[in-house]
Amino acid sequence: MFSRRIALSAWLVSPVLAPSAWAQTTEPFPNRPIRLVVPYAPGTATDLLARTLTPRFSDVLGQRMVVENRAGAGGIVGAEAVARATPDGYTLGFAGSQTNAINVSLYRSLPYNPQTDFTPIARIAAQPMVLVVNPDLPVRSVAELVALAKARPGELNFASTGSGTSAHLSGEALRSQAAIDIVHVPYASSGQVFTELLAGRTQLMFYPYQPLKPHIDAGRLRALATTGETRPAWLPDLPTMIEAGYSNFVVIPWFALFGPAGTPQAAVATLSAATERVLADPDLRAALAATGTEPWFAGPLVLADFTQAEIARYREVITASGARVD
Repeated sequence: MFSRRIALSAWLVSPVLAPSAWAQTTEPFPNRPIRLVVPYAPGTATDLLARTLTPRFSDVLGQRMVVENRAGAGGIVGAEAVARATPDGYTLGFAGSQTNAINVSLYRSLPYNPQTDFTPIARIAAQPMVLVVNPDLPVRSVAELVALAKARPGELNFASTGSGTSAHLSGEALRSQAAIDIVHVPYASSGQVFTELLAGRTQLMFYPYQPLKPHIDAGRLRALATTGETRPAWLPDLPTMIEAGYSNFVVIPWFALFGPAGTPQAAVATLSAATERVLADPDLRAALAATGTEPWFAGPLVLADFTQAEIARYREVITASGARVD
């Protein structure tokens, strides 16, 4: 009799509970705010780009996308936080070449595997580097820079914001491919980098265009080349390193959306489609161009293959440079 009462009670209650449970499992994604983990500090190039994009994503998705900065260890802290998050589509990583391609070969061990611990969602943008020199250096082309470096082995320094960064690896690629002896000088911050470069204590650097632009425009730095496959629209008169004679010289820091492994395919499809819509907006494209950023959309399948290829490509560069972070 007791068990029959339990069964009857459950039957009477279930019609009340069922609609609520049904709504939770079938309501379209997203139905609450999305957390976008940026693995770098506020004010960095990655953070600024993410904050430019999130209002557009919020409009397209109909739910807020909120930036959460989780900086530390070359992006590893934030990337690991995403890898360990619940795979429901509501925690995403604003990852890129550093966290998902370079770090694999740069660090002896990582707390995540970029090929198995994440779900690729969409590639978003790229920021080709610009090679600049202090204007006191008597060079106006890559060829003249290489000739000077060969005439003065070990005397020219190239700056970066740390070992294993795109700025460092670009300099190592130049050193290796041009067979020149230039010295890497890493700094703890971009402020230090610019202070030393503008003062002439370092002579050259590869860096994203946006922070370089005012110095280039004022003649405090001289631009020699860019590191993309083609000339960017925002510097159409500047040759690429390929045009300068280095056919394998392509270093393009890139940005993409990744979720934890196991993120539902319906959420992936929605987020990828939203990314394509966001990047198609002409006003956004103009705003990105002003910062030296190129929209570079690709869906999840292409992003997965692209990431694998980038891991292999950077492994060659890092191995040749001898760069390592423990």
